[in-house]
Amino acid sequence: MDNHGRGGRGGDLAMRIFVELVARHTRISEGSVKMEATASNIATLSLRLSEAFLNAEAEAAAVRNPSKASALTVQDVANWSK
Repeated sequence: MDNHGRGGRGGDLAMRIFVELVARHTRISEGSVKMEATASNIATLSLRLSEAFLNAEAEAAAVRNPSKASALTVQDVANWSK
């Protein structure tokens, strides 16, 4: 969960998404500020969007660079021969 918490890439990404969403959905006029959604809802959405992005990015990286951690054993080769 280190990427999705407050620190690290996930936190930075969520913060950038939050700032962008607030900026796009806030109207400032003389003497008033109006938001179309609550800051809490925007924060929750920002965290979910950053988590979804990081998960998709990790899945894409896994496809591009498959793990080479598995090693063949004599037993594996013997099982293929059966």
